[in-house]
Amino acid sequence: MDYDKSSIASVYDRGRCNPPEVLRQWLDLVASYAPANVQHIVDLGCGTGRYSQALARYFGAKVTAIDPSQRMLEEARKKAAWERVTFLAARGEHIPITDNAVDLVFMSMVVHHLADITGTARECLRVLRRGGCVSIRNSTVDIPSPELDFFPGLRALTNAEMPSRRAIVSAFAVAGFDSNSHRLVRHVLAPNWSAYAEKIALKATSFISRLPEEDFQVGMSALRSHAGSMGEQAVAMDIDFFVFHKG
Repeated sequence: MDYDKSSIASVYDRGRCNPPEVLRQWLDLVASYAPANVQHIVDLGCGTGRYSQALARYFGAKVTAIDPSQRMLEEARKKAAWERVTFLAARGEHIPITDNAVDLVFMSMVVHHLADITGTARECLRVLRRGGCVSIRNSTVDIPSPELDFFPGLRALTNAEMPSRRAIVSAFAVAGFDSNSHRLVRHVLAPNWSAYAEKIALKATSFISRLPEEDFQVGMSALRSHAGSMGEQAVAMDIDFFVFHKG
């Protein structure tokens, strides 16, 4: 999806925000697989920079935050402080960094936007130092997201565009990575169903934003009705977490 031809950038942070404890959950997990003494990180597909500053502060490292969307990068640059973070406009298939210069490549909800997963994996391998790794958090077609129960039209989109777990692992193996790790991580999407409905209402995802308006309104009605019966139950789902190592 071309984010520069949509209004998603202006609502992305509100629709996709994580509370501090969830952000820390992911940073701790990334760090548990990262090499020692991380000095340079690429936040590939950084979007509005939701993780860029957090990565820089957590690791005390330089972060090169890369995204092909100028609108997303404009939103990222509006944030108050960007210590150690540099933003670049580029695609994953052509990372503008020299060989063997990076300790960690981080990707959050990016893989399904890549035109060439294997080509991007090869670029990651090229820019990584020996002993470095790629950490990926991404939904896969193997695990349906909660909104599919309310927006039936999403199923065709996700089935066509969301990668499978096997496809991601295969692409990085073909690219030349030496080993990989995988686990499912329970991720809290919202503290309750009403809050989740308000996030979905912003149309801050590439799939929801492409639904016909009538289908979207019908789905929102069903979701809000469900939210009204669920009280304060949190909304959560399993997200795939992959780590690919350069030996």
